[in-house]
Amino acid sequence: MQGGAPVPPPQPAKRRSPKSILRGIGAVLGLVFLAVAWISSMDDASSAEVGDCVKKSSSSLDDGLSVVDCGTSEAQYKVTAVHDDTSDPSVCPANQSAYTKNVHRRRGSDTHMVLCLTSAK
Repeated sequence: MQGGAPVPPPQPAKRRSPKSILRGIGAVLGLVFLAVAWISSMDDASSAEVGDCVKKSSSSLDDGLSVVDCGTSEAQYKVTAVHDDTSDPSVCPANQSAYTKNVHRRRGSDTHMVLCLTSAK
């Protein structure tokens, strides 16, 4: 005969509720969306500096620009000046194109900037 106290039965595994599983999935998807948005905004016109090259994202200059390597065939324009806190395209010389970027934010103030551009070719 063996001595000692009887071993209690093992505890049943905790089951997660469907609600908590959906919350977890939603949180992961939200973080992925924010990461993609942040990464894609790194190459848009708001990050352009003097000397950078940009390309049009669509057929109209005002529809968006993205920063590209000046050594590639994608480079269409070169940034000659960046004017923050204005949306007045007349700050650029007459022989240069002006790109105006306005970012509207729910909280905080709106951001305005003008890029002066010359042909990269």
